[in-house]
Amino acid sequence: MVRKLVLTLFLAAVAWSAAAQRPRTRLEWGVIGGINVPDYTTNMSKAEVKNKLGWQVGITTAVNLGVVAVEPQILYVRQGLRIRPAGIAEVNVKSKSIDVPVLVSLRLLNPFRIYAGPVFTVMNDCKRKAGDDLIDFGRVRPTLSYTVGAGVVVLRHLLIDLRYNGQFRGKHDVALPEDVMLPEIRSYNVALSVGYLF
Repeated sequence: MVRKLVLTLFLAAVAWSAAAQRPRTRLEWGVIGGINVPDYTTNMSKAEVKNKLGWQVGITTAVNLGVVAVEPQILYVRQGLRIRPAGIAEVNVKSKSIDVPVLVSLRLLNPFRIYAGPVFTVMNDCKRKAGDDLIDFGRVRPTLSYTVGAGVVVLRHLLIDLRYNGQFRGKHDVALPEDVMLPEIRSYNVALSVGYLF
């Protein structure tokens, strides 16, 4: 009986010590903004694609569990490209989207963090310029893509973030003026952002 009591007290003490050392869950949030360098490509032969520098702003949050954190974000992204298939005039496309990355970050080496996760594009509005008018173009980005990257926090609040955004498959059968169909458009970009964490 005494052995059982001593063993129970010992196990309770070990469990209490482990619980006391476990890092507490913390919530973080902040604002982020920066530039992105898009790379739109197509597999249509004799089609020239010119990419234009874009930008993004948004809100970042994190549930910090110690060495791992879950970081949902909301980003407003602006990008652009020019497409010139053989035989028709150049098409100037402007893309606006709302992206929701859901990242898992590894924070073993403070203040550095490495993360990856899916990106859900909940809105992608593309317009092409025709004279002084902007005409609907259709989506050029997929609904689901991914991102990988790294960041560093300096001065306790300043986040510097570099990430690569890719996609699993391209957008198929994108319609251009004059009934020209692009078989596929793929989009990648590298984004450099600076944020402030509260």
